[in-house]
Amino acid sequence: MSEAAAVPEQVPFEYAPPYRFESWLGLIRGGSPRVVRRAVLAAGIGWLPLAVLTLLHGDFMRPDHANAFILDFGAHARFLIAAPLLILAESLCAPRLAAIARHFSTAGLVAEADRPAYERAVDSTRRLLTSGAAEIAAFVLAYALVAAVIMGKSDTEIPLWHGSITGGRLAATPAGWWGLLVSLPLLLLLQLGWLWRIGLWTRFLWLMSRMKLRLIPSHPDHAGGLKFVGYSLEAFAPLAFACGVLAAGVVLNQVVHRGASPTQFRYLALGVAAFAVLLFGVPPLVFVRRLLQAHHRGVLAYGEFAGRAGCEFEHKWLVGAVDEQTLRSPDFAPTNSLYAITANVFAMSRIPFETRSVAILAGAALLPFVPIALLAVPVDVLLRKLGGFLI
Repeated sequence: MSEAAAVPEQVPFEYAPPYRFESWLGLIRGGSPRVVRRAVLAAGIGWLPLAVLTLLHGDFMRPDHANAFILDFGAHARFLIAAPLLILAESLCAPRLAAIARHFSTAGLVAEADRPAYERAVDSTRRLLTSGAAEIAAFVLAYALVAAVIMGKSDTEIPLWHGSITGGRLAATPAGWWGLLVSLPLLLLLQLGWLWRIGLWTRFLWLMSRMKLRLIPSHPDHAGGLKFVGYSLEAFAPLAFACGVLAAGVVLNQVVHRGASPTQFRYLALGVAAFAVLLFGVPPLVFVRRLLQAHHRGVLAYGEFAGRAGCEFEHKWLVGAVDEQTLRSPDFAPTNSLYAITANVFAMSRIPFETRSVAILAGAALLPFVPIALLAVPVDVLLRKLGGFLI
């Protein structure tokens, strides 16, 4: 086998819509994602023009604070935090996904007979990630969603720095037009790009699950050797945090400008956390059937082997007196090792990720709601609690 076949190329999960458009603009060159530069540029394009245009139009700060741009926490959450974060997440999440995809081959999980299928899965995923048709569809869908948002909003739901809706017609300010034509489509495009990645990530794992993987029931990771797939959940934590930021910005507007109680949004916060766990935790579950099969096979095979070894051990040693020479017999160490390996089989999980990874995802999604929850605590009580920690 050639070296190229033995070490297949990685799946470039950092490249997804709008990859081709960014490459055309020169933002991505020579295979370098330049995530920091692109994240700063996303904030510069999505948020900074809104600040300048509202400042020129007189909407940056208004006596009616609910309609002032500077106090629109939802807009800042969307365009100043979430949009750049969706780009920065590429440097944390995409390399982990690529490494996991590669590990199926380098760890010897893929049998030689399935190597052509593995390479086809890698190639097709690579093509679909950078598909021109997918990018065009993402652009069209982003602007369609913007139109749907506008048609679904009433006049009272839109801050006046955006403009107003009269008789079903939108009279937008310059900042409002920029938000509709540039800022919001950019944010939606980044979100759609990640949804495309996650869809292809799920498809890739499903293709792997259809192969005759060399799963080892006695593997010390207690997942047949597939626990590495579950580490993708922790890599998605920045995206879970971005989901929380988007929801928390809207909630903060309701709490500050409309006097809503922070506690009435607790189920929304839990819903966002559950959504993040489902979105990023479901893909590895395609291996549940294979893990169940490996566990059943292992329990029968290792259980029978350990049983025979135990009977032989008892027949040899559980007769006669027990002296110091018996306890020092070299037969005890192999038996202990066999029982330890068999215990790994019986403790094998049928889910390829840990509870800790789920907790990290849920915690990342809930973290943006913490400042809102603190608003429900009276100031004097909060200061007293802080003083207790400091003193």
